Amino acid sequence: MSNDWHIGISYQEDIPVEFIEEFIEAVSFPGLDIKHEPRERGVYANLEWAIPTLVIAYLAKPYFEGFLNEAGKDHYQLLKQGTLALFVRLFGEKPEKRPPRRTPLFSLVAKLEDGRSIKFIFPEGALLNEYEESLDCLYELLSEHYSHYPMDRLTSMVAELSSPSRSLYVEYVPRESTWVLIDPLKEAQKARIAQEERNK
Repeated sequence: MSNDWHIGISYQEDIPVEFIEEFIEAVSFPGLDIKHEPRERGVYANLEWAIPTLVIAYLAKPYFEGFLNEAGKDHYQLLKQGTLALFVRLFGEKPEKRPPRRTPLFSLVAKLEDGRSIKFIFPEGALLNEYEESLDCLYELLSEHYSHYPMDRLTSMVAELSSPSRSLYVEYVPRESTWVLIDPLKEAQKARIAQEERNK
């Protein structure tokens, strides 16, 4: 995708296209540039937080740094409601009945001021109001980042990584009502320990 857009949607080609069309219609607004493109199914490594989800939403810096200044923050409410409707399409009318895990169905990606990308990973098995809370928290984190970098919470979070990384990952924890950092090195250590326990 080129850089002259505000919101991007990348979706696996076997996702019903009406899901994407409904989302685009829900969030459309004068002056808002939305890019969307299907992609082929692929085979990926087993790092669950790094695997491309079936639908990936991209929020570009111009959305926060330019568009919202002109359109007003009311557009965020359209974006939130459109995303929640997409969640219902992907997770079902009662998403809380799904087994809890990091979802392979949807993620959101943004680019930070230091040039690194950050992937927001959503849980399954949560209530719809918890997904709404996750989006509000995400919006606050990114808005604060673009307006107060480097003195913002998101920058402080990613500074806690045990080793430098160009790709950053955070996940929402409903019981804590917050986004938390995924540290790939620590995750790998936990996976190794779990495998050793299974092999005993």
